[in-house]
Amino acid sequence: MTTPSSSEIAEFLRKQYQLWNEQKFDEMLDYFRRMAPDGFTIEYVGGPIMEGEPAMKAMIADHGGKVSPELLQLLVNGHEAATYVNNRRINTGDGIFSIETYHFADGKLHVRYFHEVAEQA
Repeated sequence: MTTPSSSEIAEFLRKQYQLWNEQKFDEMLDYFRRMAPDGFTIEYVGGPIMEGEPAMKAMIADHGGKVSPELLQLLVNGHEAATYVNNRRINTGDGIFSIETYHFADGKLHVRYFHEVAEQA
């Protein structure tokens, strides 16, 4: 597979948030597999780089049906993208903002999540 075009990346990012909000997690994971047939990784900035599927499944188990991401800004330059997202808690309506980056290359995808974390003493 060649690296996706800017328009394919933009479409993927919009659709992944839609699928998450519709709780169509299997379809969302299938879309990740199609966009990154040689695998994907996830990094919560400040933590280790993790294999994408297990990390995404853990994210779904922890936050699926509890958090509704609202895409506020999407920027795509070549084979990279960044999003600014308000991750709203469904039960309270409050949210945690995140900046997410997506780097596509040679059939692979690396996702980085920058989000607010509590200070540790």
